[in-house]
Amino acid sequence: MPKTLEFIADHLPRVTVEDVRRFANTVEIRDARAFAAELQAFVHERVEAVELPAVLEVETAAQTAARKAAALRAGTRWVPGETDIQRGRAMLLEAFERPHNLPLPEFARLADKSRQQIYKDIVAGRLLALNVGPRGQKLPDWQLDPVKQQLTQTVLQEAEGVDNWTIYRALSEPLEGLGGRSPVDAVTPGSIDDVARAVFNVLGVHVH
Repeated sequence: MPKTLEFIADHLPRVTVEDVRRFANTVEIRDARAFAAELQAFVHERVEAVELPAVLEVETAAQTAARKAAALRAGTRWVPGETDIQRGRAMLLEAFERPHNLPLPEFARLADKSRQQIYKDIVAGRLLALNVGPRGQKLPDWQLDPVKQQLTQTVLQEAEGVDNWTIYRALSEPLEGLGGRSPVDAVTPGSIDDVARAVFNVLGVHVH
């Protein structure tokens, strides 16, 4: 999927139960929450099916920040060079191909769930999925562990608007406050909330 569509798909607002009520006079809805997930999945699939020219690109958060900083200094628009884009993509691909990141079909098999259910869990913010262009989705295998999956879900649902790659790094990279361990390595059944707060601090997310 081109980066523009990938960006749009990753930032689509979630369909809520309140949104679903708009359809109450048109169709009979027995389970509003399930209907919302199905509608979200339908929209996501349609976005993925759109083909855009390859020249369209979406800036990463770092590129956006750099462009804005350059604009403030010189009054000109900063445009990343080909080398910058290639270097950033190479780093994403390296992380994407790590053994613990499983293709969606393999993750579904190990989780003993259908692909459709895994997709619904991704859309509903219960599972973290990573994308790099048209290579499909991969899911970190730590989410096969119930405690680590609960930590991931907690972070996903409180960190709306934060891109999945940033969340992935915050969960998987060592934190000084956790004794040099990553949040997914440090979390235990009794420490999910505490570890989640450490992740929120890294992300700059304020939870009330």
